[in-house]
Amino acid sequence: MHPGSFRDVGKVTALSYFLAMLFLIAGGIWTYISFLAASFGLVYGAVLYIFNGKIFDRWFATAEGCNVYGVIEPSGEVRHQVILSGHHDSPYVLGFLLRFRKIARPRLAMAVLVYLSIVVIAATAVLRKSFGAGGELPVWLMIVEAVLGIFFVGPLYFLITRLQSPGAGDNLNSTSTAITAGVHFSLRRKSGKPLKHTRVIVLSTDGEEAGMRGAADYVTRHRDELLSVPTSVFNMDCVYSLKDLSLITRDRNGTCALSEEMAEECRQIGAALGHNVSVKPLLPGSGGTDAWTFARLGVKATSFIGISPSSIGDKAVYHTLQDTVEHIEPEAVEAALDIAVNYVMYKDQESQ
Repeated sequence: MHPGSFRDVGKVTALSYFLAMLFLIAGGIWTYISFLAASFGLVYGAVLYIFNGKIFDRWFATAEGCNVYGVIEPSGEVRHQVILSGHHDSPYVLGFLLRFRKIARPRLAMAVLVYLSIVVIAATAVLRKSFGAGGELPVWLMIVEAVLGIFFVGPLYFLITRLQSPGAGDNLNSTSTAITAGVHFSLRRKSGKPLKHTRVIVLSTDGEEAGMRGAADYVTRHRDELLSVPTSVFNMDCVYSLKDLSLITRDRNGTCALSEEMAEECRQIGAALGHNVSVKPLLPGSGGTDAWTFARLGVKATSFIGISPSSIGDKAVYHTLQDTVEHIEPEAVEAALDIAVNYVMYKDQESQ
């Protein structure tokens, strides 16, 4: 994989902004170059952050990732398989969360708005020049744009630091939960009570923080196996808080549909076990989980998460140096394990 492409989104965006500003000030033919520079930063950010695309990966150094998985076979014919997954790579710390956490979210929002404004301004200048109205824009507008850029877009250069988060909640506890569920079904098999028709695959992926590259690689390598038998993917990500437990129906910033049917099945199983879990989509700007890499293949998938919508804020531990075990509610992890195990049991009974 090429983790630098995702890690350097902020750097590329900030540099594109200031190059666009310089070319715009230079005027003349540079007005067109300004628009290209502004557009490039916008496209780069959208491809990497919104769509997790790979078209820019080749510009960055290659790194080797490692997925880890184990398979527990049923006693009889395989009629269904369930993948229980988490990711074991931890994120780099977000620079906006090192200080001034209370205003981290509005700072990010303002950075996006100011960046979009340079795209609009450059496009306006190009249209004015192309239709003979002159490409020059009011000096006051350029000054205001430059000041806003320094205060809001400039910090994007340091958006993703080289500090590595401990990653207890994002996402080592999910990998641990998947492994514990696997141990449960392995012990059942050894004690003479194996699943009858459901194969269990315990999967821990790498490269999730680099654009879900590990999960995408797993799907590519195991495509035929995933499609050879009905498959469900119970992915877990950022399980911190009991009150925030949710099953996701849309992933990748809301652009990819997950299985509403599976999410509802898991919700009902949770309710029967006494766990109050909501069903909702991930909204634009919320990022994504490994589940979408399976969903785009047509495999049923949902992600089980437990993180507050205000995860970027004053009390945030997500993507910080404070992402340690004391910030994870054991009850939330227990609920994830309870629902995951009982979902597998439910599918096995259904397949008989």
